[in-house]
Amino acid sequence: MWSFRGQFPAIAACVSLVFVSTPHAFARGSQGGYDAPWNPEHIDRLPLEVRNAVAHMCRSSARAAHYFATYLENSRIIRLHFEHLHCSEGGGFCRGDTCLHQEYVSQGGQYRLMKSYYGRNDD
Repeated sequence: MWSFRGQFPAIAACVSLVFVSTPHAFARGSQGGYDAPWNPEHIDRLPLEVRNAVAHMCRSSARAAHYFATYLENSRIIRLHFEHLHCSEGGGFCRGDTCLHQEYVSQGGQYRLMKSYYGRNDD
């Protein structure tokens, strides 16, 4: 019959090493999926042309919600929903129950503004 008697200290040492050597891995894993609801990274991830246009409209630091930019046709079209944008200066993108929307289309490797309109602020 097999016994832990002589092996218990070695097993305990191995288990302790696992927990002592990996606390940061557990911490990173639990935070990896967090994305703040109003986050400048949602703008930083946009293509340069689109990002520059948003920066020009905001005139200062901008933060965007998850659905500020939506992507259509395998990212050939980017639709911006300005009800999901906060600027520390500038702004005023909504009028009553409508907000500015813009569509950028990729042509020749660059995005160009193709459409700008006011639409419902809940889409």
